[in-house]
Amino acid sequence: MRLSDIMGAAGFTSWAEVGLVISLLTFAAIVAYVFLRRKSSWEHLRNLPLEHDDAEIDPNGRRIP
Repeated sequence: MRLSDIMGAAGFTSWAEVGLVISLLTFAAIVAYVFLRRKSSWEHLRNLPLEHDDAEIDPNGRRIP
């Protein structure tokens, strides 16, 4: 009797299917959450790279107050 025969007869294949279904449901929930957010939060986030601070940055990447 080989190990593959023992593992095949144990019926562990259903656990892989359960894991796959849980993963797909989690992915779908994350996608739904991202696309169903309110537009106002997206408007604020899309302007973040363009907002200007009064502080300058020196060549070393430090802020000059």
